[in-house]
Amino acid sequence: MQVFSPRTAAGVAIIIVHIFLFLPHTAAAQDYEKWYKQSEQHFLELKQKAGGGATLTWNQLPDWTGIWSHDGGTRFDPRIPNYSPTSAKLTPEYRAKFEKKLADQKRGIEWDHLSYCLPAGFPRWITEPFLREFIVRPEEVWWINEQQSEVRRIYTDGRGHVPEDEAYPTWTGDSIGFWDGDTLVVHTINNKEGQYNRGQPDYSDKVSTVERIRKVGADVIEDDITVYDPLSLVEPWHVVNRYVRVKTPDLRINMWSCEENNNVVKTPDGSTQFILKGEKGYKDPNSLITGPGETPAAK
Repeated sequence: MQVFSPRTAAGVAIIIVHIFLFLPHTAAAQDYEKWYKQSEQHFLELKQKAGGGATLTWNQLPDWTGIWSHDGGTRFDPRIPNYSPTSAKLTPEYRAKFEKKLADQKRGIEWDHLSYCLPAGFPRWITEPFLREFIVRPEEVWWINEQQSEVRRIYTDGRGHVPEDEAYPTWTGDSIGFWDGDTLVVHTINNKEGQYNRGQPDYSDKVSTVERIRKVGADVIEDDITVYDPLSLVEPWHVVNRYVRVKTPDLRINMWSCEENNNVVKTPDGSTQFILKGEKGYKDPNSLITGPGETPAAK
């Protein structure tokens, strides 16, 4: 079943009446189906305002060439200073989890799956502090992050989301979009659960987003994003993130291999332990047996 399947006139009317009526109480936050429709309807309303959206030709595509870097630190909401409370309105369950996380940090206890060479995940991916590159094509946009050589694909060829019976949570989600002039409008669903960054709140695997990405200056790209999550948020969370063009003309995005020298384990108390070469328990990735019948590489 496609996500954007036809609905009855009455059903559409009900959704339109309720669009953007984000009720700030826990019961509404737990109603996943309602929130999902709000996220979807937000995207569809933007598409309707854009006259159905467009798939641009090569000559119509905006120029997003160059190397870009996130502006504003690792806070998902750049308006909030680092190490300050979040601007997200959390449900009681996720507020308690967040407060425990902050208390654990003060005791030196912190675990981040990124330290174990797993991807950042989306929407956290938005604020990771590494170099970015946009490859803009008529049928899709590739948003490349130097961190772990990740590529986020946004399909702009008119396709819908992955059918529900084939969908499952992934690290960068399932993103479809359209062009409204020089603005890329994106709807992303099917994300793995994660955290907005270290020392920030968690989000569930029910999280979805609507983004409006556009160039607002010669060297600035803006991502206006609304986050929907019925499990972690009392109401949708709206933030704006920016990326600035790096001025070094010959700078390139390099291949990233976290596993080359990474020895990180999660301790019983939930903190992160880095094992350095020469310390007990260190494993040299260049000398491990990687398959049946193989022998360790010569040292």
